[in-house]
Amino acid sequence: MMRIQNLSYFTPTFGYNKTLSNELNKKLKSDNSREANALIQLNNSCNKTEDEIRGSDDTLKNMSLVNTLLNSKFKLASAVEVIFPEMNYTAREKYSYDTGAYKSVKDNRTFDALWQYCMGYGLSQILIDLNDFAEQAGDGDFGVEFMPQDSNVEDELIEEFTPDEFSPKGFDSLGGMEKLKEELYDKIIYPVTHPEEADLDFEEYGKRPPRGVLLYGPPGCGKTTIAEALSQEADLPLFKLKISKAGSPYINATSANYQAAFDKAAMVAEETGKPCFMLIDEIDGLTKARDQYASSEDLKQMGTLLNLIETARNRNIFVIAATNKYDIIDPAIKRRFDEQIYVPLPDLETREKIVYKALAPRLKGIPLAESQDDLKEIAQKMEGFPSSAIIIIADKASDNARKDGRRIITKDDFFNEIAKNDNLKITENDFQSSNMRKSVGFR
Repeated sequence: MMRIQNLSYFTPTFGYNKTLSNELNKKLKSDNSREANALIQLNNSCNKTEDEIRGSDDTLKNMSLVNTLLNSKFKLASAVEVIFPEMNYTAREKYSYDTGAYKSVKDNRTFDALWQYCMGYGLSQILIDLNDFAEQAGDGDFGVEFMPQDSNVEDELIEEFTPDEFSPKGFDSLGGMEKLKEELYDKIIYPVTHPEEADLDFEEYGKRPPRGVLLYGPPGCGKTTIAEALSQEADLPLFKLKISKAGSPYINATSANYQAAFDKAAMVAEETGKPCFMLIDEIDGLTKARDQYASSEDLKQMGTLLNLIETARNRNIFVIAATNKYDIIDPAIKRRFDEQIYVPLPDLETREKIVYKALAPRLKGIPLAESQDDLKEIAQKMEGFPSSAIIIIADKASDNARKDGRRIITKDDFFNEIAKNDNLKITENDFQSSNMRKSVGFR
């Protein structure tokens, strides 16, 4: 039987997944064909029948309803797998019923557990049939391998950002970037922390938070750090999608992984009643532009991710993406981000503040940090260095002072390391887009 990975993240319901049901109806309505309308009626009929089962204590009547529901649900699932394979409808629905059955057993609802178990078992047979069909067609025809039955489920797809002593504590931790911080506060943090004022802004001006923000620019300029600082400033959880875990050679698995990751974030948002952030770092690794050589599996994965980003705002998820390869990202993905902000190399003022923030916590660096003239001179010599390289040079300069009799850190320590590490400089033009929007907060 083909396994879909990481469905343990899926938000459990008593029976059918209401979010999935609404998602299906939305897709079918966009088709607007006679067949699509028939499937909408079938889906609504299944949901109505299930609601009747849950609301009645008449076991004899419920047995009849369950038989009707089983037949209708399996017809629906089989059809959806053919029309919208990217939804992973059957696997997601099976997980929902399995979870419901387990909960019913714990609550001593024997009949409820029985019919939900039957639903999950019947849906598993559809998955087996799909797998048999794919094996008969041959792996080569699909361009992917199939997950073996005894394969272990992958580790967690997303990790929640947990600040440590080196993490940003908010926007005050970012050197410079004042206009960028103002923009992020106005468009993201303010609506979250002032919901009533945000509602008024929407009523009067139609202003609402964007679906997401795409940060792009040279590597080492703080795109990931900005996302972490934004999370801390807003006091909201930040989840990072593990790209190395999301991708899979198995059919349907990558799309299911994307879905499971967003479902996890949506579940946290629902439980806390607050939005959460989803960071997709190096998004170019998942969303290279589609061409005539793209496989059907590639197209399915892209379609799944497009839909998840499109609907994230309705699930209280704010998507943050980061890349240093803007031009290779699929145009459809770019259009899903209302805000696309170029994060350039730090300017003079920003470099000066980065050096200050690097020195201030070091006892032997405080005298240099308090000398504005020396800081400015150091910053002037560090033009072309990304933020991460400035921190590296500060570490090396500090280490030189430690080895040289544990003396205070001087500007000459910096000058020596700047000369030695000229290879860390970046040519900014290599990372700019031909249609790049105006820089924000640095120039």
